[in-house]
Amino acid sequence: MFRLKKYFKTSLITFRNLFVAILIISLPCQAALAAETLVCASYPVWLFARYLNEGRDLFEVELLTNPATGCPHEFSPTPKDLNRLTKTKALVKNGLGLESYLDLALKVAPPDITVIDASAGIPTLAAGWGRVDIDGPQAPADRSPAMAPNPHIFLSPKLSIAMMANIAEGMTRLDPGGADHYASRLAAWEFSLASLLDDIERFRATHRGFKLVTSHGFMDYLARDMGLAVLADLSPIGTEAPPSAQRLARLGRLIGEERISAILLDPEADPAVGRSLSQEYKIPSAILDTATSGTYDPPEDYYAQILREDVDLLNRLFPANVQPPPPAPKPEAAPHNPKPIEPPTLD
Repeated sequence: MFRLKKYFKTSLITFRNLFVAILIISLPCQAALAAETLVCASYPVWLFARYLNEGRDLFEVELLTNPATGCPHEFSPTPKDLNRLTKTKALVKNGLGLESYLDLALKVAPPDITVIDASAGIPTLAAGWGRVDIDGPQAPADRSPAMAPNPHIFLSPKLSIAMMANIAEGMTRLDPGGADHYASRLAAWEFSLASLLDDIERFRATHRGFKLVTSHGFMDYLARDMGLAVLADLSPIGTEAPPSAQRLARLGRLIGEERISAILLDPEADPAVGRSLSQEYKIPSAILDTATSGTYDPPEDYYAQILREDVDLLNRLFPANVQPPPPAPKPEAAPHNPKPIEPPTLD
C-alpha cells in the first residue's frame, strides 16, 4: 500500500511538472497569437484590412477617422485619436499623401510602429494627368500640385487588388502563421471582383471617348480603366476649394469647346455647382460614390457594391457608342512615380 501511495504521489508530481512545463512553453505562442490593434488611416484601407482579417481575427482592425469623413484630405485627428496611435504597433495607410494628417500624427506613435503602405510599388498618375490647363502656371514645375501623385488609387477595382496584396503582405509580416489565410482571402477578393472587371472592360469597348469634368481628381484611375477622359476639375488641382467665379467662367468655355459629356462630383462636393453648370450647358451632372465613407459595420462586399453602383450609373449616364477616342493625354511623371502608367489604348 505504501508503494502504491508513493507511486500515485510521484505520478501526480510528474504530471503537474509536465503541465507547468507545457504551459511555460506555450506562453510565447499564445502571446504571439494575442489580438493586436491594427489601425487604419482611411476608410477604403480599413475595408480592405477588415476583409483580410475576417476568419482569422488575429487583429482588432480599427478605423482612425470617422466613417463619415469621406476623403481624409483635411481630416484633423482629435486628442483621443492621437492617444490611440500611441497604443498601436501597426498602421495601414493608403499613402501618396491621401492621409496628410499622418505627417504630424505619427510623431506620437511608438518609434517601432509598423506602417503598411497600401500604395507601395503601384505606379501612379500625376494629379494633373490629362487636364486642360485653364489656370496657367501656378507654381514652379518641380513644385506644381499638378505633378504630385494622385492618391485616389482605391477607386480602381484593378488597383484595389494590388492594394490588398500590399496589406496582406504587411499583415503576414506581423502574423507569419496566417500567411495561407491572407493569401486565400486575397484570392477570394480578386474572384469577387471578376464580373465587375469584365463589365468595366465592356464599358470601355462600347462607351469610350466621353470627356468629363470632375469635382477633384477622385476618379482618374477609374476613368482610365473605363476609357473616359477627365479634362478638368471644379476645384484647382491639389485642392478641394470651391471654384471662383473666374474659374467657373473658364470651365464654361472648356465645356463648350471640348464638348464635355458630363460633370461628376464626389459626395463631399457642393451639388449646387454641378447643377448650375448642368442646367446652363445642358449636360448631365451626377454624384459618384467614392467608397471613402460608410458605417462601422458594412457588409463584407460593401466595396464591390459601391463600385457596381458606380459602373451602373455610368452605363445609364452615357449612351453606347463606338466613337473615335479623344487624343490620349501625355503621362507626366510624379515625384513618387518615375514611370507613370501610360494612357489607355482606346482603339
